[in-house]
Amino acid sequence: MVRFKLFLLSMMTLSISVHLQAEEAVLDISIQGGAFNSKFKFFDASDGCPEYVDIPGAKGFLGDVFASSNGKTKKLPKGEPVHVFLFRPRDTPGITAAGGPREIRRRALQVTLTGDSAELVYTGFEDKVPNWRASDGVLVEPATACASDGEEHSEDDIDEDLQEDAEADSHNDDEEEDSLDDTATSAQH
Repeated sequence: MVRFKLFLLSMMTLSISVHLQAEEAVLDISIQGGAFNSKFKFFDASDGCPEYVDIPGAKGFLGDVFASSNGKTKKLPKGEPVHVFLFRPRDTPGITAAGGPREIRRRALQVTLTGDSAELVYTGFEDKVPNWRASDGVLVEPATACASDGEEHSEDDIDEDLQEDAEADSHNDDEEEDSLDDTATSAQH
């Protein structure tokens, strides 16, 4: 009986490990001409737009590899969207000034591996947005695709929100002034 239980346990473990291996695929990623002191960073986008927190162990951060013209491999979840962002330290001030995560999303690609392995090559940039060439086995689109469900706000929406906040603050200030006037009047009587 003990042997049978051990056999079942080993079969379940084997089944789980085979299942996990089947869910991963390998992406070979490179950049034409190389990129000094730069890394490709990977973020899970299966639940929508990621937060782009790249601290090891952070939710959604899948790791990074150094960018090179020779190519690097990275195991990624198969069939799930992943954002790939080429991080260049010299771009940090511009990314921060342009809105942080929104700017990273604009500069990133969303890849979904459909085969066991695929190749993605960054071939150039237009306004910091990458151009690419991809093999079979990978679907590639701009990372802004994750915001198609209305998560991303346009500049007009942000301006409207700021205007509404300013109007609400102005209304609250008027109420406070009225309250102060009432207090001053009751203090005089």
